[in-house]
Amino acid sequence: MGQRTLEASVTRGLSTRQRGRGERGAAALEFALVVPILMMLLIGMVTTGLVYSDHLGVTNAVREGARYGAAADATVGATWASSVQTRVKDVYFNASGTAPTDDQICVQLVQPGGGVVASDTGSACGTAPPRPTGMAPGSCAVLVWMSKPARIELAVAPDLNLTLNGESAAYYGRTVGTTCTAD
Repeated sequence: MGQRTLEASVTRGLSTRQRGRGERGAAALEFALVVPILMMLLIGMVTTGLVYSDHLGVTNAVREGARYGAAADATVGATWASSVQTRVKDVYFNASGTAPTDDQICVQLVQPGGGVVASDTGSACGTAPPRPTGMAPGSCAVLVWMSKPARIELAVAPDLNLTLNGESAAYYGRTVGTTCTAD
Protein backbone atom coordinates (compact mmCIF):
# COMPACT_ATOMS: atom_id res chain seq x y z
CA MET A 1 0.00 0.00 0.00
CA GLY A 2 2.79 2.35 0.77
CA GLN A 3 4.46 1.61 -2.54
CA ARG A 4 1.37 2.51 -4.56
CA THR A 5 1.09 5.85 -2.79
CA LEU A 6 4.73 6.61 -3.54
CA GLU A 7 4.29 5.69 -7.21
CA ALA A 8 1.15 7.80 -7.47
CA SER A 9 2.86 10.83 -5.98
CA VAL A 10 5.85 10.47 -8.30
CA THR A 11 3.55 10.09 -11.29
CA ARG A 12 1.54 13.17 -10.21
CA GLY A 13 4.76 15.17 -9.85
CA LEU A 14 5.84 14.35 -13.38
CA SER A 15 2.48 15.14 -14.89
CA THR A 16 2.39 18.44 -12.99
CA ARG A 17 5.80 19.41 -14.36
CA GLN A 18 4.83 18.40 -17.87
CA ARG A 19 1.55 20.28 -17.59
CA GLY A 20 3.43 23.42 -16.44
CA ARG A 21 5.61 23.40 -19.54
CA GLY A 22 2.56 23.08 -21.78
CA GLU A 23 0.81 25.95 -20.04
CA ARG A 24 3.82 28.19 -20.55
CA GLY A 25 3.62 27.51 -24.27
CA ALA A 26 -0.11 28.19 -24.28
CA ALA A 27 0.43 31.50 -22.48
CA ALA A 28 3.02 32.55 -25.05
CA LEU A 29 0.66 31.62 -27.87
CA GLU A 30 -2.23 33.51 -26.29
CA PHE A 31 0.02 36.54 -25.78
CA ALA A 32 1.09 36.43 -29.43
CA LEU A 33 -2.55 36.31 -30.53
CA VAL A 34 -3.77 39.09 -28.22
CA VAL A 35 -0.94 41.64 -28.65
CA PRO A 36 -1.86 42.76 -32.21
CA ILE A 37 -5.46 43.33 -31.18
CA LEU A 38 -4.41 45.28 -28.11
CA MET A 39 -1.97 47.38 -30.17
CA MET A 40 -4.67 48.14 -32.72
CA LEU A 41 -7.02 49.23 -29.95
CA LEU A 42 -4.34 51.33 -28.27
CA ILE A 43 -3.27 53.08 -31.47
CA GLY A 44 -6.93 53.57 -32.45
CA MET A 45 -7.75 55.16 -29.09
CA VAL A 46 -4.74 57.48 -29.23
CA THR A 47 -5.42 58.67 -32.79
CA THR A 48 -9.14 59.03 -32.03
CA GLY A 49 -8.20 61.26 -29.08
CA LEU A 50 -5.95 63.32 -31.34
CA VAL A 51 -8.73 63.71 -33.92
CA TYR A 52 -11.15 64.77 -31.19
CA SER A 53 -8.59 67.31 -29.98
CA ASP A 54 -8.33 68.57 -33.56
CA HIS A 55 -12.12 68.88 -33.70
CA LEU A 56 -12.05 71.00 -30.53
CA GLY A 57 -9.33 73.16 -32.13
CA VAL A 58 -11.49 73.68 -35.24
CA THR A 59 -14.53 74.58 -33.13
CA ASN A 60 -12.57 77.02 -31.00
CA ALA A 61 -10.92 78.65 -34.03
CA VAL A 62 -14.18 79.36 -35.87
CA ARG A 63 -15.79 80.64 -32.66
CA GLU A 64 -12.88 83.03 -32.09
CA GLY A 65 -13.01 84.04 -35.78
CA ALA A 66 -16.70 84.97 -35.44
CA ARG A 67 -15.97 87.00 -32.29
CA TYR A 68 -13.13 88.79 -34.03
CA GLY A 69 -15.27 89.44 -37.12
CA ALA A 70 -18.07 90.87 -34.97
CA ALA A 71 -15.70 93.52 -33.61
CA ALA A 72 -13.58 94.25 -36.71
CA ASP A 73 -14.34 97.04 -39.18
CA ALA A 74 -16.16 95.55 -42.18
CA THR A 75 -16.21 98.79 -44.20
CA VAL A 76 -12.89 97.71 -45.70
CA GLY A 77 -14.63 94.82 -47.53
CA ALA A 78 -12.39 91.94 -48.59
CA THR A 79 -9.69 92.92 -46.10
CA TRP A 80 -12.20 92.31 -43.29
CA ALA A 81 -12.92 88.76 -44.43
CA SER A 82 -9.23 88.08 -45.01
CA SER A 83 -8.36 89.31 -41.53
CA VAL A 84 -11.06 87.04 -40.03
CA GLN A 85 -9.56 84.07 -41.92
CA THR A 86 -6.12 85.02 -40.63
CA ARG A 87 -7.50 85.18 -37.08
CA VAL A 88 -8.96 81.67 -37.44
CA LYS A 89 -5.60 80.33 -38.64
CA ASP A 90 -3.75 82.11 -35.82
CA VAL A 91 -6.06 80.72 -33.12
CA TYR A 92 -6.25 77.18 -34.52
CA PHE A 93 -4.01 74.90 -32.52
CA ASN A 94 -3.05 71.35 -33.38
CA ALA A 95 0.49 70.32 -32.61
CA SER A 96 0.50 67.32 -34.93
CA GLY A 97 -1.67 68.53 -37.80
CA THR A 98 -1.39 71.03 -40.59
CA ALA A 99 -2.84 74.52 -40.36
CA PRO A 100 -6.05 75.16 -42.30
CA THR A 101 -5.86 77.01 -45.60
CA ASP A 102 -7.97 79.94 -46.78
CA ASP A 103 -9.93 77.49 -48.98
CA GLN A 104 -11.02 75.60 -45.83
CA ILE A 105 -12.24 78.73 -43.99
CA CYS A 106 -15.31 80.69 -45.13
CA VAL A 107 -16.47 84.05 -43.76
CA GLN A 108 -19.63 86.07 -44.47
CA LEU A 109 -21.25 89.19 -43.06
CA VAL A 110 -24.96 88.70 -43.74
CA GLN A 111 -28.19 90.68 -43.37
CA PRO A 112 -31.49 89.25 -42.05
CA GLY A 113 -33.07 89.26 -45.52
CA GLY A 114 -30.27 87.19 -47.03
CA GLY A 115 -27.98 89.89 -48.40
CA VAL A 116 -24.24 89.41 -48.09
CA VAL A 117 -22.33 92.56 -47.10
CA ALA A 118 -18.82 91.06 -47.18
CA SER A 119 -17.50 87.56 -47.73
CA ASP A 120 -14.56 85.37 -48.55
CA THR A 121 -15.62 81.83 -49.25
CA GLY A 122 -13.16 79.10 -50.03
CA SER A 123 -13.79 76.06 -52.17
CA ALA A 124 -13.35 73.40 -49.47
CA CYS A 125 -15.18 74.76 -46.43
CA GLY A 126 -18.48 72.93 -46.83
CA THR A 127 -21.97 74.36 -46.73
CA ALA A 128 -22.78 77.65 -45.04
CA PRO A 129 -24.47 77.51 -41.64
CA PRO A 130 -27.98 78.94 -41.37
CA ARG A 131 -28.44 82.61 -40.49
CA PRO A 132 -29.45 83.25 -36.89
CA THR A 133 -33.23 83.32 -36.51
CA GLY A 134 -34.95 86.43 -35.23
CA MET A 135 -32.40 88.93 -36.50
CA ALA A 136 -33.61 92.51 -36.06
CA PRO A 137 -33.99 94.60 -39.22
CA GLY A 138 -30.76 96.50 -39.92
CA SER A 139 -28.62 94.08 -37.92
CA CYS A 140 -25.94 91.87 -39.42
CA ALA A 141 -24.39 88.57 -38.41
CA VAL A 142 -20.91 87.18 -38.91
CA LEU A 143 -20.85 83.56 -40.12
CA VAL A 144 -17.61 81.61 -39.98
CA TRP A 145 -17.34 77.95 -40.93
CA MET A 146 -14.54 75.57 -41.69
CA SER A 147 -14.03 72.03 -42.96
CA LYS A 148 -10.82 70.06 -42.46
CA PRO A 149 -9.91 66.45 -43.29
CA ALA A 150 -8.81 64.08 -40.52
CA ARG A 151 -7.70 60.46 -40.30
CA ILE A 152 -7.89 57.84 -37.55
CA GLU A 153 -5.09 55.28 -37.89
CA LEU A 154 -5.79 51.74 -36.71
CA ALA A 155 -2.39 50.09 -37.42
CA VAL A 156 -3.57 46.70 -38.75
CA ALA A 157 -6.97 47.79 -40.11
CA PRO A 158 -7.72 50.35 -42.83
CA ASP A 159 -7.55 53.99 -41.73
CA LEU A 160 -10.78 55.90 -41.15
CA ASN A 161 -10.92 59.14 -43.13
CA LEU A 162 -13.38 61.78 -41.98
CA THR A 163 -14.06 65.51 -42.17
CA LEU A 164 -14.07 67.86 -39.19
CA ASN A 165 -16.55 70.71 -39.46
CA GLY A 166 -16.92 73.80 -37.32
CA GLU A 167 -19.31 76.72 -37.61
CA SER A 168 -20.09 79.79 -35.58
CA ALA A 169 -22.26 82.89 -35.82
CA ALA A 170 -22.03 86.20 -33.97
CA TYR A 171 -23.99 89.43 -34.25
CA TYR A 172 -21.98 92.20 -35.87
CA GLY A 173 -21.32 94.93 -33.30
CA ARG A 174 -20.42 97.85 -35.56
CA THR A 175 -22.18 100.06 -38.09
CA VAL A 176 -21.58 99.78 -41.85
CA GLY A 177 -23.37 102.76 -43.38
CA THR A 178 -27.08 101.96 -43.57
CA THR A 179 -26.46 98.27 -44.22
CA CYS A 180 -25.61 97.15 -40.69
CA THR A 181 -26.58 99.11 -37.62
CA ALA A 182 -25.34 98.15 -34.18
CA ASP A 183 -28.46 98.86 -32.13
